[in-house]
Amino acid sequence: MTMRKIIATIAAIGAIGLSGAADEKVDFSKSIQGVLEARCIDCHGPKKQKGDLRLDKKETAFGEIIQAGKSIESELFKRITLPADHEDIMPPKGDPLTKDQIEAIKKWIDEGANWPDGLVLISAKDRAEAKAAAARLPEPEIKQVPVSDAEKAAIAKLASGEGVGEDYAAPLVMALAQDTKLIYANFRLVGKFVKDEHIVPLADIRNLSELDLGNTQISAVGLQHISKASSLTKLSLANTAIDDSGLKHIEGLSNLMSLNLYNTKVTDAGLASLKNMKFLRKVYGWQSGITENGAAELKKTLPNVDVNLGFKLAKVEPKKEEKKEEVKQVSFNKKCPVSGKDVDQTKLYTINFCCNNCLNNFTKDPVKHVAKLKGSDNKKCIFQDKDVDAGKKFVIGFCCGNCLGGFTKDPAKHIAKVKK
Repeated sequence: MTMRKIIATIAAIGAIGLSGAADEKVDFSKSIQGVLEARCIDCHGPKKQKGDLRLDKKETAFGEIIQAGKSIESELFKRITLPADHEDIMPPKGDPLTKDQIEAIKKWIDEGANWPDGLVLISAKDRAEAKAAAARLPEPEIKQVPVSDAEKAAIAKLASGEGVGEDYAAPLVMALAQDTKLIYANFRLVGKFVKDEHIVPLADIRNLSELDLGNTQISAVGLQHISKASSLTKLSLANTAIDDSGLKHIEGLSNLMSLNLYNTKVTDAGLASLKNMKFLRKVYGWQSGITENGAAELKKTLPNVDVNLGFKLAKVEPKKEEKKEEVKQVSFNKKCPVSGKDVDQTKLYTINFCCNNCLNNFTKDPVKHVAKLKGSDNKKCIFQDKDVDAGKKFVIGFCCGNCLGGFTKDPAKHIAKVKK
C-alpha cells in the first residue's frame, strides 16, 4: 500500500469517527433536564413565573421560548448567550451557563428539542427536598375520633383517682396538647397502688395516645384493656411484671412507635408480638430478658427499630497484686563483732543508703562513718539525707539479741570488728 493510500485510509476512518460523534443526539435527561432544573425552574416554574415565563412543562416552554429546530430564533438560546453583565441574561443570578452547557442546549434545540411527553421539571431545590422527605421514616396517621360519653366518663373516673390507693391518689390523665383530643395518661407516680382492675377505664378512651404504666402492679391480663388502643403511639411498661404473654395482648397496636420494657420479664420470644408494628422506632429493653440476638432478629423484620439494651460495662478483672520480692538480708560479716561467734541471720543491724556510691563509701571504711549511724533500718541515707533504696543496704549480723543490743547502744565500740 502506498503512503498516499495509507493517508487516505486514516482520513476516511477519522471522518467516520467524527461523523459518528456528530450524529450522536443530545440526551435530554442527561444533558438538558439537570441544567433547566438547577438554573431555570426556581424563577420559571410552578411557584414563580418571572416575566410570565414557565419552563417546567413542554406545552408552556415551547413556542417563542424554545423553537424546535431553530436555536438561533429561540428566546432561550438568545438569553443564555447574552454578555454576562447584560440585564436580560439568563440565569440572572450566579455564574452564566458554561460553554458546554450552552452548546448542548443549542444542539438539543436544533435536533428538534426532544422533551418526553408528560415530563414536568422540578427545581433542584424542590427535588432535593422531595428526596429528603422520601428518606424520612414514615409516621402513623392518627385519626382523632369524637369524644364519646363513655370516653368522658372514663377520663373523669381515672382523673379522680377513684379506687386507686388508700388515699385515692390519682393518675395524671390529660390532653396531650392544646387543641387536640389525644390523651396522655401517666400511672407511674401512683404505680404501687395500680392493679389490673384500676386500668379498665382505658378501654373506653379511644383517643389514648401516650400511656405510662411504669412501676405499676399490672399483669398480662391488664393489658387486654388497651389491646384496641389504635391511637396509642407511646407505651411504657417499665418496672412491671409483664412477660411475653402480656405482649401478645398489644400485638395489634399497629401505630406504636415507642415501647419501654425496662426491667420486665420479656424475653426474645416475646419480641415476635411486635413484628407487625411497622412504625415502631424505639424499644427499651435493658435489664429484661431480651438479648442482642433477639434484638437482631427483630431488626430483620423491622429494620428501622432501635432496640436499646442499655450501657454495658466492660468486665473488669480484679487487679492482681504484684508480689514484691522481699530483699533477703544477709549480713556482711560471718562472725559476731561482739562475741566472735557465728552470726544468727535473724539478729541483724541494717544500714540503708540511697545509692551505690553511698553504700560503697561506707563499706570501704565503716569506722570513719560510724558516727552518722542513728539506729537500725534508717529511712534516710546517712550521707545525703535522701530517701533510701531498699536494695542498697549494709547489714551487720550478730549471734544473739544481747550482742545486737550492745552494738546498737555503742556502734563505735564494735564497728572495727565488723569483717567479712
